[in-house]
Amino acid sequence: MVEISLAIAAASKAVNVISKGLKAGREAQDLASQFSTFFDAKDKIDTAKTESENPTIGSKMFSKQSVESYALEVALAEHKTKDMEKQLRELFVYSGQGDVYKSMMRTRQKERQRRLQAARALAERKKFLADVILIGILVSIGLSIVGGLIYVVI
Repeated sequence: MVEISLAIAAASKAVNVISKGLKAGREAQDLASQFSTFFDAKDKIDTAKTESENPTIGSKMFSKQSVESYALEVALAEHKTKDMEKQLRELFVYSGQGDVYKSMMRTRQKERQRRLQAARALAERKKFLADVILIGILVSIGLSIVGGLIYVVI
């Protein structure tokens, strides 16, 4: 499972650096690595949210933390990152770079859609391959049984 506290700490640090940089008059492109850090941390928290909503049997049995405790930690982290993202948007607007933020969000949405489509296609290929393998195994077992019966009869 994703370490939530590390992701929140990284996101907070990135927002602080971005805030200071924008207030000092730096351009958004100069702070690109900090934006990357923030959105990477946000993605880790989103991944953790997905994991908490759909815990595996293994994670339920072997986790040091209860599922409910983990879900609460994720929910709090998600709320905090939403607040930080709102703060970033306001910083962009107040620093006169609101159009940069809008452009970034449009690009982000397109990239998310592209990645989602790629992930769905990969999942479909894996499912197809698993189905083909299962059918192949069943056919092989069936042919072995038929061959064995024919051998016994003859």
